[in-house]
Amino acid sequence: MQAPTLTRHDVLVCEDDPATAHFVRAILESCGAACDVVENGEAAIDAAAAGEWDLILMDIGLPGIDGIEATRRIRQITDCSGRWIPLVLFTAMSGASVWVDGLRAGADDIVPKAIDQSLLKAKLRGLLSASAQARLLAERSRQLRAYHDAAEREKDFGRHVLTALTRRGQLADPALFVWQREVDGLSGDLVAHRRVGDAHYLLLADAMGHGMSAALVTILVADMFYAMAAKALPLPDIAVELNRKLVRTLPPGNFVGATLVRAQSGRLDVINAGMPACLLLRGAAVVAEFASRNLPFGIEIGESGPVAEAVAAQPGDRLVLLSDGVLEGPLALDTLVAAVADGSVGAALDAVDAFRDDATCAALDL
Repeated sequence: MQAPTLTRHDVLVCEDDPATAHFVRAILESCGAACDVVENGEAAIDAAAAGEWDLILMDIGLPGIDGIEATRRIRQITDCSGRWIPLVLFTAMSGASVWVDGLRAGADDIVPKAIDQSLLKAKLRGLLSASAQARLLAERSRQLRAYHDAAEREKDFGRHVLTALTRRGQLADPALFVWQREVDGLSGDLVAHRRVGDAHYLLLADAMGHGMSAALVTILVADMFYAMAAKALPLPDIAVELNRKLVRTLPPGNFVGATLVRAQSGRLDVINAGMPACLLLRGAAVVAEFASRNLPFGIEIGESGPVAEAVAAQPGDRLVLLSDGVLEGPLALDTLVAAVADGSVGAALDAVDAFRDDATCAALDL
């Protein structure tokens, strides 16, 4: 790799002796560096705070604020800015204690004033190369922060729109409990619920993938579900139409797992299409399980209709629907069932630090 030159570097020199300042300036300018010279520590501190420097060279034996104290104060400034600037002290003093004090104050190197010109150039090249890398890293860090902030703003916007589009049903119904957590800012899990007369229509869907692509699918699914539930259509009709629409809309290889529920007058109808089994609880006991008996929506299934199950439910029963993100988490299924039964499931799920996938739990009191 070609050795870096000092071209396009801005260097601040603090030296009260005109001859030494002239010597240092000549070395820097012969290498193409832009060089500003100040004569005391206070001026160096002000210049360090006001400018963007690639290197600072400072004499230790300055009048007023000496080079060591000026170094300490400059380091406070650069530490707050988050950008490292190499700082070199030069001195005619030979005592070790002075050098130690300078390094403790934040200097990166100390050189004697009697240093050979070629050695000084070599030191400066090394420090300026490191400074250039630090500036590049700082700029990339700034760009990453800007990208992250923009992405977060887009997620907030998307979350707001998705909430408005997918939760316009009755999720606030007192008979319904919903807990969700997304892993990528936008969830591919969808809970939709509508009460039509004394009938509950409930959907838990899990779109393939994560983030925006999965969340966009939930808009389509929610729109269709709410429209058909409002018409009180039978579950098989809803399932057939959802699948037909998703087959036409989704790219090949993409699908949506879904559980459809209709509860009315002690009768519970369930269609499970590629989702974990939903559970019917009576107290703390599981009295029925509705495992998946259908392919996920978005897969062509020919002329065969969806397989639906129907059971009788009693007042006080509770139907629990879970996405696979919950089951892949650290909580065992029997722990979740017990938490649902005693009403602590929300707190139990909140206590989990992280899920690997979008996670949703919904419970409907019958």
